[in-house]
Amino acid sequence: MFRWWMVWLLCAVGFPKSSSAFYIHLHGIVTEHFSGDALKGVQIRLVKDSVDRETVITGGNGKYELYLERGYDYQVWFYRADLVTKHVVIDARKIPLFPDVPFFDMDLQMTMFTWIDGFDVSLYMEPVGRAEYKQSVRNLSWDVEHTKDFQTRSNRTMIHYEREVADRERKAALKGTTTKPGRRRRVVDF
Repeated sequence: MFRWWMVWLLCAVGFPKSSSAFYIHLHGIVTEHFSGDALKGVQIRLVKDSVDRETVITGGNGKYELYLERGYDYQVWFYRADLVTKHVVIDARKIPLFPDVPFFDMDLQMTMFTWIDGFDVSLYMEPVGRAEYKQSVRNLSWDVEHTKDFQTRSNRTMIHYEREVADRERKAALKGTTTKPGRRRRVVDF
């Protein structure tokens, strides 16, 4: 009996109690680019070290929530069939084994816009944002230079996009409203 009591005491004192595991709480709202309305049915796909891990779908409020672990490289894709797909990259490989906080909180808002056939959206094959652990601030930080550069190019693309949408709407409005030039008929009163 004494032996078992001693073994239990050594185990309880000798091994530290495990605290809850460190995690990264990624959450936000997906909205329509022009109106700011929340988007329902957007798939947020989590890719962990090039392997699909989880997919969540936004509800009517456009909100989503994911939990990431330290030590991995992530891609987070935002997709819906009628919208232009976007993604971000989060590099959590350099987060230390025992960070000073129990979790990192990342609030990531994403805006999306309607896909139109024939319009070049290849810019959005690049990540919209990049985050990685910075030892100097001991936190995950967004790459501000990448974001500024991407935002400048995205703004130019969106100007062209708005022009294209306006042109297509104008053409659709004119379609069927014009008449073919033909002979004029003279109205004769008797």
